[in-house]
Amino acid sequence: MISRVRRAVAIAVGVVVTLGSVTACAAEPPADSWVLTPISFDNRMDGDTGPPDVIDAAYPMALTGDTAGGFWGASAGSFLHVDEAGVAVRRFNLDPGAPTGAIAAISPTVLLMSTGEQTATYPGSVMLFDSEAMSWTEVHRDERALGDIATYGDTVYVVAYEFGKPAFTIEKLALSSPAEPIPVGPTFDGYGQVAIDVDSDGAIYVATSTERISLAADGTVQWREPVGSTNPVVSVNERGDVAWSGLDPTPAALPTFVVGGSAEARGIIDDHIECDPETLAFSGQGVDYLTLATSQNSRTLPFLCAPRSITWINDHELVVSIGTEGGAPLVRLTPPATAEVHP
Repeated sequence: MISRVRRAVAIAVGVVVTLGSVTACAAEPPADSWVLTPISFDNRMDGDTGPPDVIDAAYPMALTGDTAGGFWGASAGSFLHVDEAGVAVRRFNLDPGAPTGAIAAISPTVLLMSTGEQTATYPGSVMLFDSEAMSWTEVHRDERALGDIATYGDTVYVVAYEFGKPAFTIEKLALSSPAEPIPVGPTFDGYGQVAIDVDSDGAIYVATSTERISLAADGTVQWREPVGSTNPVVSVNERGDVAWSGLDPTPAALPTFVVGGSAEARGIIDDHIECDPETLAFSGQGVDYLTLATSQNSRTLPFLCAPRSITWINDHELVVSIGTEGGAPLVRLTPPATAEVHP
């Protein structure tokens, strides 16, 4: 793990190095580098006229793309919307008692939320949240616990945990004519954290604590791969590239370049480049690594380990939340032009 002294030296002389350290002063990243950019945003609440409160190491957030090149981040009842230009256009806290849960965007200003806790005994509902009107509409109420949520066109997909059983299904319902949800695919074992996303062909990707699963649009299981994960997350872009978290073998070094960021944000990124299992376990994290997979190949990344949440914002860039309540930057990840995800 790079020390704070070594980081200061690297910044002072502007050298370019690879895994285990960062670069601060070079004008442009080397062509073969994976670029990590801490995202700064004004943390003032909407309508606050006080002085700017620009930060880049806030707290862990659940992330979802906003359908227009930006993203939403949520932590309990705290919400952040960053647009495609990287500007924080919304920052607000919900009133106490407002719904909270997993989120997915159907437009830059309208979110879907599956409310309730991710346990096998807590019922939930699917809510439509208009962030401009700050209004809520219930789409569906369920007797089962509901978990992660994703959308494809007019269709909503949500994880439903079987009551009294260590099992879950992926359910779907239509927004235009809400009806009782129907299961897509088989019933799966387990009721811990489950993450889902849907690609532009309607295929569903499922990440659990023990495996990765791909379902065709009709629910047919395309493949299942046993990969453990401390904090399973998954995101797929329009091109069909999939980002997964998992306890994959430690990957080889890759050229890495960190652009900007405060000393705090850069220090947290350093801590998540050389991932010390004891340090991460002590802070309640596990050594999950990110794997970027295409139909041709996949690559496990040595940096941004222990992701709390991930989302593609376009076909080439991810936003990743790493860290703890003591500091958690949102990092834009840009693969190199000369060594793409597609080897």
